Amino acid sequence: PIFQPSNRLMRVVVVASGSGTNLDAICNKEKELINKNKTPYGNIYLVFTNVPDCKAVQVAKKYNKNVISLSSKIFFENLNKNPDDERYRKYYDNAVITLIEQICIPDLIVLAGFRRKLGELFYDKFKNKIINLYPGDINKQYLQKGIPASIQALRNNEKSVRATVYLERYGQRFGIPILLSPEISLNGYTEQDSELINRIIREKAEWIIFPFIINELIANGRLAIDENDNIYIDNKMINNNGIQYDDIVKENSS
Repeated sequence: PIFQPSNRLMRVVVVASGSGTNLDAICNKEKELINKNKTPYGNIYLVFTNVPDCKAVQVAKKYNKNVISLSSKIFFENLNKNPDDERYRKYYDNAVITLIEQICIPDLIVLAGFRRKLGELFYDKFKNKIINLYPGDINKQYLQKGIPASIQALRNNEKSVRATVYLERYGQRFGIPILLSPEISLNGYTEQDSELINRIIREKAEWIIFPFIINELIANGRLAIDENDNIYIDNKMINNNGIQYDDIVKENSS
């Protein structure tokens, strides 16, 4: 299992650099479960940011979450090094890991709009415990960096677009797909509607599957991985392209 349930809540560390919209959705789901007298098997124990004045910090404070920060900009300026210098990335990562572990030993690291590339040290330390989200289907071969997934889908005559939660892997743009969101229809939209489409993707895809995979799958011990990077949900190996959110919800209700 990615996490083996015990007599304590799963300790989740969210890492963010931006607006904190996915952090808000994750924290809100936790609050919702508590208000319904249900157990939130995962607890957002800590929020880390490399941009101390980003909006995600305010979101974390709204939910009374622990926040720590280490400015990557100032860190590398003090070293007089390029932030993308692989030789020095490990120093920053080591400092971040040290700060996090002074607060807690994470069971899961959630990248929620983290705008820094993690180094190999981070992946070794938290092997099979780092998840991320992309506002598109990472199985599509046409995906390119720097172009919104919704626009790429339109340019490739897709009828819909999905978001994907995946397990991070060092040296790969995308890791192992785990969960794909419900389809977001692109019918009637053009590239000029990109901002609107992206908002719909956030609201009807990202904000649904990110909290779901944390609380319903990982924290409950339902998600596992083997030595060949095959993913299992409820002891059943899933397709290499990941599982559809609608399918697993349907199985849960049957």
